[in-house]
Amino acid sequence: MKRLVAPVVALVAAMGLLSGCADPTESGADSGGPIVVGSANFSESQLLMEIYAEALRGTGAEVTTKGRIGAREVYVGAVRDGEISVIPEYTGNLLRHFEENASATGSEKIYRELEGALPDSLRVLDYSAAENSDVLTVTSGTAESGLRSMSDLGSRCGDLVLGAPSEWAPRWKQRISEVYGCTFADIKNLEAGSVRVDALNDGRIQVANLFSTTAAIDRDNLVTLDDPQNMFPAQNVLPLAHRGALDEKQAGVLNRVSEQLTTADLTRMNKKMSVDKANPKDLAKQFVNQLEL
Repeated sequence: MKRLVAPVVALVAAMGLLSGCADPTESGADSGGPIVVGSANFSESQLLMEIYAEALRGTGAEVTTKGRIGAREVYVGAVRDGEISVIPEYTGNLLRHFEENASATGSEKIYRELEGALPDSLRVLDYSAAENSDVLTVTSGTAESGLRSMSDLGSRCGDLVLGAPSEWAPRWKQRISEVYGCTFADIKNLEAGSVRVDALNDGRIQVANLFSTTAAIDRDNLVTLDDPQNMFPAQNVLPLAHRGALDEKQAGVLNRVSEQLTTADLTRMNKKMSVDKANPKDLAKQFVNQLEL
């Protein structure tokens, strides 16, 4: 059975929002200061920030949020320095932030390598089953023609056009040929996910590179192709924390969030945000209230 939750840690990370000469490795949980939960500059990260914040408030902690901080280089630095106590992250991309040539693809191996790659001021809590990973998607009509797995691509790739962001081909064009024997007829550089979805639905492309929690997958009844060879690395959602910022109780409640969070949950809430314009804070409260924490 796939391991989803690591042992609860005793202390996770210190929040360094203190002024003066305070030691930046001492903090939040130790000093009684507020926990600052951050997010990257996209809606799913903001939703996860609100989920973590709501769960932490349930422990009686004083919690503030700081959303849409910026790119990974910026917010990882903020967590490392203690300006942010904890932030949602994705295992595969976070590992490659610290180890550019990391080759692990499976959830457990990525997590173990990530634990060893982090600097002393950072630690990760348990990872969830929820992923927002690269996927190749097709319409339901294309899937019904016998294309449901990347293993089915093979010789059919010569008749298929892929829509993907510009960085896809340099990273994956050779790899998909090696792993699945697939060389697409063409790869169209379509940067925005919404543009790729539109192109897939109107037939300008036959395969689209999306992320697994993209709301349009559910909305438009798209089919994600299985990746049995794990070409795309796992991207399990987990909290990245500054060491010492959370006490055992606070770390434990975030681990229990991870234990219960699924990709289907994220996809459903992403759809509510993008289609129904739901407020992420309201969605987070509803979600946390139904968890066993």
